[in-house]
Amino acid sequence: MGNSATPATHATVHELAIALTLDEPAYHRAVELAQLRPRPDWLHYLDRFLAAVGALLIAAGIAAFFAWNWADLHHFAKFALIEAGIVAAVLLAWRLSIDSTGGRASLFVAAFLIGVLLAVFGQVYQTGADPYGLFLAWALMILPFALVGRQPGLWLLFQLLLNLTLIMYWTQVLHPPSGWWQLSQLLGPLVWIGTTTLDSRLASWLFALNAAALVTWEFAAARGVPWLQGRTGPRIVGTLAFLTVLGPTGVLSVVASAGESTNLTILSPVLFAAALAACLWCYQYRKADLLMLTVGLFRLILVIMALAIRHLTFDGAGVLLVFALLLVAQVAGAAYWLKGVSRRWQAAA
Repeated sequence: MGNSATPATHATVHELAIALTLDEPAYHRAVELAQLRPRPDWLHYLDRFLAAVGALLIAAGIAAFFAWNWADLHHFAKFALIEAGIVAAVLLAWRLSIDSTGGRASLFVAAFLIGVLLAVFGQVYQTGADPYGLFLAWALMILPFALVGRQPGLWLLFQLLLNLTLIMYWTQVLHPPSGWWQLSQLLGPLVWIGTTTLDSRLASWLFALNAAALVTWEFAAARGVPWLQGRTGPRIVGTLAFLTVLGPTGVLSVVASAGESTNLTILSPVLFAAALAACLWCYQYRKADLLMLTVGLFRLILVIMALAIRHLTFDGAGVLLVFALLLVAQVAGAAYWLKGVSRRWQAAA
């Protein structure tokens, strides 16, 4: 009779453990021997992800609590609850150690609650301060948290607040929008921010802010700073830098001409081309990152398609066929090039 091997799965190991009446340590040892236990790095990333989600849900729950019970709470009770939450989160981070997953999550919740406290203070006392002042004060107040905590999440929050501060200051003080730019507020804050950043001048300043943060992050990581070795932070900041100049570049690729009336200038396409060249060179030869290369090529494909919309003058279904073929050709070419880069990295390793 031939021997038949039963594949090792959690179900088969569990059935054998029951049949052999194995205790819990023996069962876990059998799972390890069968190589069914999840890899330690999977558990690490899952632990961090669940902790981050939990921290965000707690912060969102606190914000929802105040929104729902706003009229029934005395303003002293509002301040006391938020400040107690900040103190409790800081103490919990100290008790768990700020280098632990729980400590990092607690410190992030404390930083988020500082923003809630500032918003409540402005609502209760009607200070009349501009929103950019709120975001700037929030960023400055959590800066010590970011310096002490040494975690990418706090620095990403700090960077986001700086972006919002610049956008609010530009649109409320320096160059208030008018016309359809102002009407875009009715479609929600994300749409409004997207339309205001179509201003090439604002987009250039935002690009400089995020590009400087990205260069600083990558330089510190290259110098061996341990808590900056992850790739999530620089990828987010790099994507923000691309997005700030992608909008004006895409619009400028479609419209017939640029002018001060639309606040579109050639500066955005120049910055986009420089960022794309730096991305393709740096993340191919200096710091291997296939995702950032993919992001850069995806942005390039969007700009090329915008140029095609402007210059192709076919009528009927013919233009749709040309667009589809052009898109397929670009995606196939990008995939082929990325696969070649990956193979070259593997051969050099």
